Amino acid sequence: MSHASATQQTSAEDVGVDVPSREKVLVVGAGPAGLAAAAALKALRVPFDLVDAGKDVGGIWSTSREDSPVWPAMEMISSTQFTQYEDMIQPVSFPTFLRPAQMSKYLRAYAARYDLTDHFLPRLVVRTAKPFEEGVWQVEFSDGRVTVYRAIVAAHGVSSRPHLPEWAGDVPEGIRTLHSSQWESSDGLEGRRVLVVGSGQSAADIAVDAARRALEVRWSVRTGHWIVPRTIGGKPGDVAASHEPSVLGGLNEKIAEQVVRRAVGDPESLGLPRPAAPLLEDAVIVSDEIAPRIRDGRVTPTGDVEAIGEDGTVSFTGRGRAHADFAPDVIVFATGYEQGADYLPDDVVPRTASGALDLFLGAFPRGRSDLVMLGQQRVNGGVLPLLVEQADVAAYALHAEREGTPQAAQFRRLREGADSQVPLPAESGLRGRLGALLPPRREDRRGSGASARSASGSGAADGDRALVPFVDRELLLARLRSVRELFD
Repeated sequence: MSHASATQQTSAEDVGVDVPSREKVLVVGAGPAGLAAAAALKALRVPFDLVDAGKDVGGIWSTSREDSPVWPAMEMISSTQFTQYEDMIQPVSFPTFLRPAQMSKYLRAYAARYDLTDHFLPRLVVRTAKPFEEGVWQVEFSDGRVTVYRAIVAAHGVSSRPHLPEWAGDVPEGIRTLHSSQWESSDGLEGRRVLVVGSGQSAADIAVDAARRALEVRWSVRTGHWIVPRTIGGKPGDVAASHEPSVLGGLNEKIAEQVVRRAVGDPESLGLPRPAAPLLEDAVIVSDEIAPRIRDGRVTPTGDVEAIGEDGTVSFTGRGRAHADFAPDVIVFATGYEQGADYLPDDVVPRTASGALDLFLGAFPRGRSDLVMLGQQRVNGGVLPLLVEQADVAAYALHAEREGTPQAAQFRRLREGADSQVPLPAESGLRGRLGALLPPRREDRRGSGASARSASGSGAADGDRALVPFVDRELLLARLRSVRELFD
């Protein structure tokens, strides 16, 4: 059962809006993940509160949020097909690739459709959430209230902890610095020299945006990634990729790489580093504009930052004119985000040797049944399908714990094992027979399918906090769906 059909039959009264908070689940964040969790909990009649720092639902996509890491002119890299809930499609009047205002409108409509705003507490920040025993969380809010909840669903997203490289503290005061989460537009950059630092999607998007006004834009890239077009053969790229037969394995990868080279060009021909991973495993950059901007000289790729002098002059690794010293007026750090949440104790979730949060299926801390962390991964294309599956499994697990059903113990046993131990659904027909003859996918041989590669090109942040990891969305989705069958 999906949460969609059940939600339509459940009124606000059915889930006990007025029950004591100690019997409720607290959902932190009213963005796509938080709304998915709220809908799933409501479908199963699990009481909950939904809180967010903004005055409206929508999270970072809310047009009323001043601290949002998205900017008005930004265009989403995933198409509407992968940016919508299964029980409410995007309006046909919307373009294939949405802007923030359109996504904000859609999320508000979704919350209104299922009366999720009946549970919404706006302009409320969680200062601290401390567990005392299983099922008892003391939560302090920004208005001074201290309340007890039985479980926490951390749905604050991945942009709450911006990461900066160590040398960011050496930048002289005369140079303006900002993280990509603070980027708003290229307004005011006329006559200015801009350095964008980072290897991923945000860095490419900001470099393109900055080039509209700035005198000169340098793009410091540590790790190479493939650049893929938004559309392939007249279809959105993520839709075309979803139709490719993954059973072809390495052959499919070679075909895809040839298609991308013809459409965009080889990254090395643009002066970018060689991609660190094959196309089908890479955290690709989706853009129709970055390659033309590099070719026409509006954006100049350069090497990793080697040092910054007291006068603000930046030196880079590599040789040649493109890697010559540069004196920027503005530095934008598109260097990713760190996992976790500042309102949670650092030791509440175990960490792996690399510093990454040890989360079963990317969401469930091992050893805790009263905490879920949604959306702590990056994926190629739209992340919403992954958030919905994580939210559904979370709601089922929390409901099972509340009711004391046998599935609760079964899920706990699964949670203690490795992700790779979750059986994947077998494909039927010709695809299944062919798949049985081929070697396992590289992601399967790696175990969890997760990569430590980050947007800034490093596997872990400075210190003990790892950056938000890149994962194989389809592999993780398959495992989540397999686990969800436990509750059917």
